[in-house]
Amino acid sequence: MNCQQCGKELLQGSPTCAGCGFRSAPSSAAPAPASLEQLLSEAKHAARDLASSTAQLSKRLVSKAQSAAKDPSGSAKKVAHRAAKELEAAAREINRILEDL
Repeated sequence: MNCQQCGKELLQGSPTCAGCGFRSAPSSAAPAPASLEQLLSEAKHAARDLASSTAQLSKRLVSKAQSAAKDPSGSAKKVAHRAAKELEAAAREINRILEDL
């Protein structure tokens, strides 16, 4: 079964999409409750997807900030340089979280 909102395949027995968080309407036949192991696995999978997407976004933002830092005007350069450092720190933290999963 696929998510009604984003089209991603739903994990078996889960009414909530791991991709976008959309909760589908329950079907007339109630599925068997998920085991704790299955729920943990789904949560880890969703966390990995989120962390991976966030890391990719951070890398793109760092690249754009580094490009902006080459701007010859002093104030834009300082702000962009500071933003790039903050985003690099965020990307390192996200990568650490990914490694811990």
